[in-house]
Amino acid sequence: MEVMYHLIDSHPSLWRERSVATVELVGFLHNVNYEARNMNEVCMLSRSERNGVATRSVWPVQWLDWTKRRLGLMALSLVLGILAACGEMLRSQGDLVWSLVGLVHGLCYAAIAFMFVLLLELGMRWLSREDDAQATYRISFRHNFRGWGVLFLIIVLCWMPYAIALYPGVMWYDTSNQLLQWNHLPNLFTDGQLTDHHPIADTAIFGLFVQFGNLIGSGDLGIFLYTMIQTVVTASAMAYCLLYMRRIGASHRLCMAALAFVSLFPIFPMYSSPMVKDSLFLPIMVLFGVQCVEIVRSRGEGLRRTSFWGTLIGLALALSLTKKTGMYIAILVCLLLVAVTRRGLRRRLIVVVAAVAAVMMIMLPKVVFPLADVAPGGKQEMLSIPFQQSARLLRYYGDVIPKEQRDAIERVLGEDVARRYAVTSADAVKGYVWDSEKDRYLLPYAKAWLQGLAEHPLTYVEAFLGVESAWLALPNAGDEHVGDLLMPVYAQGTNHSFFEGHEQLGLTASDTTMASRIEHLIDWAERTPVGMMLFSRAIWTTWMTAFVVYECLRRRRHDGWLRLLGVTPLVVSYCFLWISPVSGSIESMRYMVPQVYIMPLAFAVLAVRSMGTATTQPAGIQAVDTKEVVAS
Repeated sequence: MEVMYHLIDSHPSLWRERSVATVELVGFLHNVNYEARNMNEVCMLSRSERNGVATRSVWPVQWLDWTKRRLGLMALSLVLGILAACGEMLRSQGDLVWSLVGLVHGLCYAAIAFMFVLLLELGMRWLSREDDAQATYRISFRHNFRGWGVLFLIIVLCWMPYAIALYPGVMWYDTSNQLLQWNHLPNLFTDGQLTDHHPIADTAIFGLFVQFGNLIGSGDLGIFLYTMIQTVVTASAMAYCLLYMRRIGASHRLCMAALAFVSLFPIFPMYSSPMVKDSLFLPIMVLFGVQCVEIVRSRGEGLRRTSFWGTLIGLALALSLTKKTGMYIAILVCLLLVAVTRRGLRRRLIVVVAAVAAVMMIMLPKVVFPLADVAPGGKQEMLSIPFQQSARLLRYYGDVIPKEQRDAIERVLGEDVARRYAVTSADAVKGYVWDSEKDRYLLPYAKAWLQGLAEHPLTYVEAFLGVESAWLALPNAGDEHVGDLLMPVYAQGTNHSFFEGHEQLGLTASDTTMASRIEHLIDWAERTPVGMMLFSRAIWTTWMTAFVVYECLRRRRHDGWLRLLGVTPLVVSYCFLWISPVSGSIESMRYMVPQVYIMPLAFAVLAVRSMGTATTQPAGIQAVDTKEVVAS
């Protein structure tokens, strides 16, 4: 390989001509050399005797050099393995008591994580290689209306069979309470009053669609109309995202792989169409991610355009209005992007943050909600993790802790909270409705919680990791609850009569035979050996996010920090998974789905040659200096 580099470098005329063959040859040699240095394709020459001359063995030096470069991956793999073993122990035995079996499992998971990263790197390198520069493609990913239309049609044609087969549309349990509130009927939270427990914007949109459906025939038609429109909107956003990936330099192979993934992976159509608050959030999150990548690439120059700036404000507000954690995601991401934005433009990002804070923290709760008689949401949702930790404390140490501490906890959580404690869910502990009379007990409770933290920190760690264990533990065929660690879909909601009061909303019962078949077919595919890896919650949340962050940090001496800022929506969204009251139920699937939707864009950020606006050609086509290639 070094000889071939020398031949090319000693004949500058070859490079000056910049022929396609020369560019491809140098690019190929660069990729092969990069793989040999960073993967375990190390040249190991054994000592042998030929014609009386000994060939020196060089593998120890190269192996040590490769190991030194991979210390970060080894540490990451060990952490992922230990966390996976912790999640498995909590789900199986309820505590973190290490044994030889647990240690072996942790090391095995660490080895799997190590190979997982290496295989992803190989796959990314293959996908990042561009085909012949003179080649033409039927799907060209050109950044124009026609290019968008082709991708949109492909995605819609793949998704629509699901939406049609699930007629008259899927609605979730939370949506039923929102519809009852919109029509001032008794529900889980109130006797008919609107509440901010669920985003009020979602409640209004769902209620208006059902009302319109009743005008044209039935509320069921309104739900079906919503599912069709939501499918089209989400498909539009994903098509635009794919075009943008190609525009910033992602290879044609990578874009085609992303198109196949978006079109064929069943999680996309099954979570794009249901009438549930998270379906509204998904396309907004994807478009917000695209805006963030563009800000990083242009160092904030895009904010000079009023249209771009206004779009960013609109998307940030839409994120905040359609999901409770959306406000915090928008604010944190914009604040982080200040670091890469030129000084004169940073104030525009601050304006975005101020607009979101003003609307969500002042205008809605202080002005709109009182005028519209909207009750505030309960405090139990934001306190679910501390409540769960206190419940575990009483469960295992209730007889030994001081009476004052126990009374402070029971005044807020109830005297039977220890009995209601479950390792993997905080729902039974926190409840669904908050009694405002308990507000005066929160300060003594906070003191009791801090006292418990100081005396029993491991108990608090076990309570926390138990609730979030599905983001850590890998699925195991021997686990009877393996479905909690996979990514199931919900289709039974096509029967709109599953809750009391549906008749008053114009909703009727529907046959769920087709929905059950779709649900069972996907569930069967997920439980196969290959399916358990492809549909693992831990892999799509913790492992994938860890891979993206690790690959960015590996390039920190070049533009790794820029790439990391480009994937901040993915990383920040992942961080908010760790305040979920449950991680292993079908409801918690809604929390993690945004990770799947934004992952193609994150992989494109990793794959492009540069995070600067100067690089607009697809990766693999640009000319590179052969001396830099040899030096690398």
